[in-house]
Amino acid sequence: MKIGLAAMGVGAAALATAGVVLILLPAPSASFGWFAYQPLADFGFVGGLSPVSPERIWGVALLVLAVAVGAFAAGWALGSARTRKLERSTRA
Repeated sequence: MKIGLAAMGVGAAALATAGVVLILLPAPSASFGWFAYQPLADFGFVGGLSPVSPERIWGVALLVLAVAVGAFAAGWALGSARTRKLERSTRA
């Protein structure tokens, strides 16, 4: 059980590291594009550009997954420690 717990901890750390790296990467710049302006209007339309890059979305998703795996591992560790403590107290 300790090997599985350690593997989950290492996996959560790896996912968190990958997520942070993806979030901190600079956003790719558009190499082409077009702008459209309405006549007599102050609004400019930029087609096809998202304010959040797909890399950042994947980074946040990996961080959320890392937190979930870490929380599961922590709950598993605390639950198994409590179970062992209760088993020892009932034997005595």
